[in-house]
Amino acid sequence: MKNLLLSFALVLLSFAGYATSSGIEIINQSDCDIYIQIQGSKTCPSCDVEYISNMIVVPASGTALFPNTTMLGGSFPVAMPAFVHSAIIYSGPTYCQPLERWRIGDQICNYPPEIVFWSMNQNCDRKCDCLRARWLPAPCTGIARIIIQPC
Repeated sequence: MKNLLLSFALVLLSFAGYATSSGIEIINQSDCDIYIQIQGSKTCPSCDVEYISNMIVVPASGTALFPNTTMLGGSFPVAMPAFVHSAIIYSGPTYCQPLERWRIGDQICNYPPEIVFWSMNQNCDRKCDCLRARWLPAPCTGIARIIIQPC
């Protein structure tokens, strides 16, 4: 009985810490390159957008793993890890027009956990008309995941 109550308490506590995570893995299962920036904050849990990464290009059928935020660049600190809670997905390279963007992230921070979007190649030609991105949150010390698949 003690183990059951302890397990229940741990499950409840794990949901309370799901606002951000300390790393991100982007899994691209599509035929298009994905252009994305990660957003985060100093403390966990927090939904403040205090940091934004450099532009990350995840190649078609590729994976990008950042076990902690010190490797994200941009305004993320290099000396101490921060926390991630959301991302901005772009329709292609920043020089392409029209350039659209979509936000995805943790529901606790009022971001949609799943979006449908499209993507252009480096020649600014629309290549993938329908892609689906899904955000899988993690506890403060875990790695969140974004999974991108064709619709």
